[in-house]
Amino acid sequence: MAKLCLLPSSPTDTRNPKVLPEHLIKIKTPAKVKAKIKAEIKANQRQSKASRAYKERPTMKSIGAETLKTIAKGMNAGYIYVDKDGIIGDFSDLAKEILGIKTLGHQKHDAGQIEPGDIVIFADNDLGNDDMMRPEDLECLNIKDKGISQGDIVLAIGRYKDKSSKPVYKTFGAYVPEPLITLQTKLDSLEISVSLDCESRNIKITVANESYCMDYLESVGHLVVLDGKTKEIKFFQAKGYGYRGEEAGELLRGKSYQAKNLNDENSELVPTVGMSARRVLRGEEFQEELEALLNSEDGTEIQKVLEIYRRWMLVKMIRIKKGTKDDGVYIFIRDRELVQKAAKAGAVLKEKIENASRLTAYRDEMQEIEFLKNIVGNSIKMQKVKQLAYKAANTRFNVIITGESGTGKTKLAREIHSIKGENTPFVTVACNAIAPSLIESELFGYVPGAFTGADSKGKKGFFEEANGGTIFLDEIGEIPPEMQIKLLNVLQDKRIYRVGSTKPIDIDVRVITASNRNLEEEVEKGNFRQDLYYRINVFPIALPPLRERKKDLSLLAESILKNLLSAYGMDEKKFSQEAMDLITAYDWPGNVRELENIIERAITLCDGTNIYAEHLMITKPEAQGISLKARIEAGEKKIIEEVLIKHNGNRKKAMQELELSKSVFYDKIKRYGIELE
Repeated sequence: MAKLCLLPSSPTDTRNPKVLPEHLIKIKTPAKVKAKIKAEIKANQRQSKASRAYKERPTMKSIGAETLKTIAKGMNAGYIYVDKDGIIGDFSDLAKEILGIKTLGHQKHDAGQIEPGDIVIFADNDLGNDDMMRPEDLECLNIKDKGISQGDIVLAIGRYKDKSSKPVYKTFGAYVPEPLITLQTKLDSLEISVSLDCESRNIKITVANESYCMDYLESVGHLVVLDGKTKEIKFFQAKGYGYRGEEAGELLRGKSYQAKNLNDENSELVPTVGMSARRVLRGEEFQEELEALLNSEDGTEIQKVLEIYRRWMLVKMIRIKKGTKDDGVYIFIRDRELVQKAAKAGAVLKEKIENASRLTAYRDEMQEIEFLKNIVGNSIKMQKVKQLAYKAANTRFNVIITGESGTGKTKLAREIHSIKGENTPFVTVACNAIAPSLIESELFGYVPGAFTGADSKGKKGFFEEANGGTIFLDEIGEIPPEMQIKLLNVLQDKRIYRVGSTKPIDIDVRVITASNRNLEEEVEKGNFRQDLYYRINVFPIALPPLRERKKDLSLLAESILKNLLSAYGMDEKKFSQEAMDLITAYDWPGNVRELENIIERAITLCDGTNIYAEHLMITKPEAQGISLKARIEAGEKKIIEEVLIKHNGNRKKAMQELELSKSVFYDKIKRYGIELE
């Protein structure tokens, strides 16, 4: 059958969970507490960086457990209390629902196992990434399509281990023109439909007008099973399948599943209160954060998006010490589905926010969601960039953006500026395009008669032009050494002197810099001042090259194509599958700038609707010439990725199987650009 591909798309809900809003609650800190906090931080400046990081936000010392539970209820957040020994002491019903420990609603099923002849309905937006599925597992539905590979989208309906039955299925690779994918059939008089909505991040399976929905953040497999004889529902996937051990791949390979009961905790699951939090709340980073908090100071808090049993949720944790009573960590969790619904609520939500002070954090969430629309990319590396960019936009710290030429440093700088300074100036300075003899007068301006050829009226410099807004110093590494000290003084004193003048001019400018050079190496060589480097490197953001974020290529290409067609007033055009395959396979040494130029040339050459490979005029990867070293490295990368998939992302097990030390393992991960999820 024809193989199509999927364009990941969700402007408000990107594939990487960690860029989602982190705010859960905001509570004002008393002045006395603030003073004490400052004193403690000052007294412990020599502590390790990690320890200091957890001391930066101590705010909740005076708040008791009951108050926090009340706040959680008002926020519609799940509440969990973990005592100082790491034992769960309280676990709200909403927290159990979010984690899938408790199943609510009218849908239920008994414990059992998938048996030959059962009708299996399966949908996966990223085969094998979240559900332990393998392409060969689909053979149990009589699907023997060798074109299906790891990471594909699969919608399938078939009979389990029935070789006489003909399945109905669709598969998609890296690109598909429509955000909504559907599959429909009639089996044994039953109307069955499957839909995957890439924009709302939802998979819905409908059987005889009964729908079973599964929302997802990045990837998910959704499974519904009907009894082959009675046609009754035997099993459906639900929240907390990680906790239940109900990954689709394992179930199709013969593993039993547990019961889902009506408005009651699953009796087959162990109780949560009195158990170790490490056993119940599994997630590597979550456990690290929890452990750090248990060993931290009273009042310490963190808030971020964390993974618990392979489900991403907004988490806020607060350390409170009350002697022997209420001594522990207080955890608030919110399902990302709630955030998505909040984003869609629009004006209704804003009205609620005005009337509920505890929910003011939603304002930031909505703003962040809107901001993230302007930065294209769903890969893990780009999600980290987005997260840092949003945080940077909400400060006045100096930001430095590093990355290869053409990665989009100027665009990112403009986005950081625009979120808070939309109506203020944004001035871009290409430091490598200014002659060394002119750079001082260009940056700081000059007075009349300052030098031969000077304008008789004098001239404002770039810093004056940017006053009240942002100045972006692109390729700052090209500034001559004699100018670096003057720039340092400007950054420290917040004032400039025009060339030929002794009168200072006060400025209020946010400085963003960029460089494709390694400035640390330039400092070591003596080409760049160390003190200036420290001054500009307050908030670093590293933009990855396109070859390290291949998952973004289809989405990025589509976005560029759309913008170019609009700019030139051209009729609609689209990429052929062959063209898109070539785009996603090419390494793009010139990064986004090269991609834009190639697409711009392609739409000029293309007379019809479809853009074909020949319009791109780029060399196929296999024809570029691959060295022995490159082939060996490619083989190593593939093996590491396969072993990580095999062990469901467990790094320790992967290291053990590969017989690699921790340092060597992570060195290869970094070198090959392997994304750890």
